[in-house]
Amino acid sequence: MENLAGEEVRRKRKMDLNLTTPRIIEKQRGKRKENNFYFRGKIKIEGKKDRLQECKECYKILPLTAFTTHTLRSNGAFALKKKCRECSYRVEAERRIVLKNAPPKPDSCDNCHKNKKLQVDHIHGSVTFRGWLCRNCNTGIGSLGDILEGVLRAAIYLEKDKGKIIEVLNGIKNEVE
Repeated sequence: MENLAGEEVRRKRKMDLNLTTPRIIEKQRGKRKENNFYFRGKIKIEGKKDRLQECKECYKILPLTAFTTHTLRSNGAFALKKKCRECSYRVEAERRIVLKNAPPKPDSCDNCHKNKKLQVDHIHGSVTFRGWLCRNCNTGIGSLGDILEGVLRAAIYLEKDKGKIIEVLNGIKNEVE
């Protein structure tokens, strides 16, 4: 009887310790359930076969069969692209046409003027060439919406004094001319 009471006290102390000490929670990122995949022929695909996914380009909700494979995960399954096959093909065809008609690459980025590996920049949804940009400039401008309003909103966020923004803008304009 006394032994049973001692066991109960130890269990209670252990519970109190668990409640008062911070818990270390393992991140679930990167851990995928082994049964959360299906096969396309011999290719193991991540996700459930009957699941639907939204295309980040056309915003249609489509079955996973409408998406192509992207990267091989550590569990041996491929992840799927976020753009459907139709959009991926259209965007890639558009990019090929722009690249074919683009002028020769300059030595430096058209935006930051640094000597880096350059990418073609174009107006999305068309084949209008805009310039040659480094990856940082291309993704940065793209993240701001590929529009002047997005860039100016970021400028106003960074510098609250609109007079200083105009002063810097005039300085950049004089450098280009």
